[in-house]
Amino acid sequence: MDILGIGGVALDTIQVVDHLPIRDGFSTVLSTHRTLGGSGVNVLVQAQKLGAQTASISKVSNDDDSRRIIDFLVRDGIDVRGVISDTHGYPAPHCLIYVDGDGEKCLILDGGEGMPALNEEEARLELVDETSVLYLDLNPPELSLKAARQAKELGKKVVLNLQEDLQTVLAKGIDTTFIRRFLRYVDVFAPCQASIRPWSGSDDPQEQISFIRQFFAGTIVLTLADQGVAACDEDGRTVTLPAFDVAVKDTTGAGDAFIGAFMTQLLIGARPLRDSLLFSSACAAMTCQELGAQSSPDFTQASNFLSTHSLEVTHE
Repeated sequence: MDILGIGGVALDTIQVVDHLPIRDGFSTVLSTHRTLGGSGVNVLVQAQKLGAQTASISKVSNDDDSRRIIDFLVRDGIDVRGVISDTHGYPAPHCLIYVDGDGEKCLILDGGEGMPALNEEEARLELVDETSVLYLDLNPPELSLKAARQAKELGKKVVLNLQEDLQTVLAKGIDTTFIRRFLRYVDVFAPCQASIRPWSGSDDPQEQISFIRQFFAGTIVLTLADQGVAACDEDGRTVTLPAFDVAVKDTTGAGDAFIGAFMTQLLIGARPLRDSLLFSSACAAMTCQELGAQSSPDFTQASNFLSTHSLEVTHE
């Protein structure tokens, strides 16, 4: 396989509402859609659509919704040998997503009432031997660290995606010392600004990259939400580009589409950093134009988008 991912998987219920819920207020549901979700799997779906062969190490329950999740994975071509079904009667992981007419969203995650995280005894880490790239998002953290170590010993490329704010990360029992230790085994680190801002004490992307560079020598991809992305390779060359200006319908999964595409371009396709960022940004923009994280484009669709859209890329 090209990419093996260890991360979350869920069944998404997307409800389009007249406005996002507010405290003590009412919202009206205009339409409801159910689809495969979970950040880790969204990444793999995008990579699979672009021609990569992918596999998931994750955990579901043993109910109808969990079987539906596995059916979705198989439909999308993702290798499910590493997907573990817990037989102890827990509900499937589920995410309720409210989306308004401007594409703004609110997510409520139900990880499955009391279902324990995937552990080292359950996880089929022998699948790491078969992959070229290992994708991780610290879900769960200790298992991810073990897999990263194993991957580096085998000469694999390791990608760590950190697309949550620092407070959310710390609430999982992960501290910044753990993240620094983890990064010893990582080749590409892709944090969002919300995870780095309070840690670095700066709002400036270049200062945030310089902060990360103090303890990480690999490629940094700093996502800037609707402001685009700033990246720096191992040799210190930086590339910054804004986000594409598109009509936004739903931003769910845009960041997942970006990193899924980025891995296929930089690590599998060996394309230059600039070209990889541009193509990945196109995939993220196209994902925003439809409902749900599974609306990410295939290679032809992304290429056609780039033929009619351009961005001003900054090099340093």
